[in-house]
Formats: sequence, structure tokens, C-alpha cells
Amino acid sequence: MDSDDHRENGPETTRIGRRTVLRGGAAAVGLAGFAGSAAAFDGDDGDITGPADFPRATTRGHFDIHWWDGDQLTDGHTEEDYDTVGDIPGYDGSAPDEVVISVHGWLVEESDAPDHFATVKQSLRDNGYDSPVIGFSYDSDTSLDDWWPATDIAERNGKKLANFVTDYREETGARVRLVGHSMGGRVVSATLKALYELGKTDYVESATLLGAATDNDAVAVDGEYGESVAAVAKSVDNFWKSDDDVLDWAYSTAEFDSAVGEEGCEGTPPVNYTDHNVDYVPDHFSYHEPGDGCMADVVSEF
Repeated sequence: MDSDDHRENGPETTRIGRRTVLRGGAAAVGLAGFAGSAAAFDGDDGDITGPADFPRATTRGHFDIHWWDGDQLTDGHTEEDYDTVGDIPGYDGSAPDEVVISVHGWLVEESDAPDHFATVKQSLRDNGYDSPVIGFSYDSDTSLDDWWPATDIAERNGKKLANFVTDYREETGARVRLVGHSMGGRVVSATLKALYELGKTDYVESATLLGAATDNDAVAVDGEYGESVAAVAKSVDNFWKSDDDVLDWAYSTAEFDSAVGEEGCEGTPPVNYTDHNVDYVPDHFSYHEPGDGCMADVVSEF
């Protein structure tokens, strides 16, 4: 497996997670039920197996979980650095007009991430989309009891994916489409925010959220990601299902709120943002799967 290292110079940083210890403690009773309800998270990517060297940017091993000191970067890593695995389209001598960057969700082990990316790629191919697919993998395999570190790590990976998008776009000129499933939708949202803060407002062609684990009011014009959603991507499409049991149970338990992946935008959405109700998708893990998923509708919005 080939691996390249792309790192920015800068000091290692630490910080307290964005949620207070008090709130985390208040949720502890509910979160304690996660470990006993693992069956709810037993979804997978069907029968599709991706090659170990599926082309991807990765930040695996970049974070350690420290409940009291915040989730810390490991030695040698910065807020923006990333690694790559495999032959990245556009870096391998090809010249794609555009690419999809697929971001997986929570509790996906490093060895399983290629399966997710290959499934997204197959679903796109089945619906006539033939541009390259690149993965983005991060430390999502925390544990069922580590919701707060998982969300914090997902959000902090926004700067890392934004750096990869910036490097990729400036080197290849290819249009970039971001597709994030579940917690990956949180990474995508944070990436738009990071790009906005960098002034990179013309690097993303579209952003697609699939059952996204992001607050439903965060994407509204006055929400945390409202300005960046409006400014960074030409279009942002949110695919949600009202009976998403995983989001309805897990997200509501942990966040005392509703996810955009189960209700759509709460508040006034940016003009480039569109909600798509896809209640026909059978469960939380099927949005991106061939046949049962909603990828035909996703591609129709490209």
C-alpha cells in the first residue's frame, strides 16, 4: 500500500471539545445505552468490497481521545495535515474534469473504509456517473460510548479535508463534489466552513449530505454553517428520511436535538441548499447503496 504524507508546519494543538463537561455528564445516562444497543449500528456496505489501496486522503491515527483534556492531535500532526493512500486520480497522470470525494460515517474501521468508498463508486456508476471517486477516511471508529469525541474529531477533520480539497483543486483544476454519509456529513459541513474561512469559495461544485449527523438548524442561514453553505458550494443537497431510526434515537439522545438527516433544515435555508425527503430508503445505512439507496436522485442533482 502506497502512502504519501502531506503536512503543514505548525505546533501540535490541544483543546477542550466544543461541548461542556456539564452537558456531557447530563447525556451520560442516555449515552450509556449505546453499548447495549449496538445492533442499531450493525449496518454495512452490503456485498461490495473495496481494494485496500482505494485512492483516498486519510487522517487515521491523527487524534487521540482524552475526555478531560480534549481530543488531541498525535505527535507529528497538525490541524491541517493529511496522508494519501493509493493512486489519487489527477495525481497519477490523468486529468479528470471533476471528482467525487466520499466521506464515510461513524464507527467505520480503517480496514472497512474502502468498502464504503467502493459502494459509493458502484452506486454512482450504476446511475451514469463515471468521474473518479476519491475517499476521505478519518478516526471514526471510536466506540459506542464516545459520541462526543467522535463529533469533535469529525468537525476537526473539516480543516484537514479542506486542505486536501485546496491542494487537489489547485494542482489538478478538477471540480470537486463532496458526498458525506452520517457523521461524514458533519465532516463535509465542517469542511465548507473551513474553506470559507480560508477564502476558498469557488473550489466545491456541490456538497451532498446523506442521513447527515449535523444539527438541523446548523445549515440554516443563521446557523453555524449557514454562511459557508451559501458561499462555498454551488449547490448543497440534503437527503433525509423522517424514519431514520439511528438518527432519531442516537442523535436525539446524544445531542438533545434533531439531525438534518432526519428532519431537513430547521429555519430558512440558504438559496443554494435543497432538502430531499427520501423515505423510500429502507434504513440509515442504505442511502449510498446500489438498488435500495437514493444515489439516482443524488446524481440527478449533479
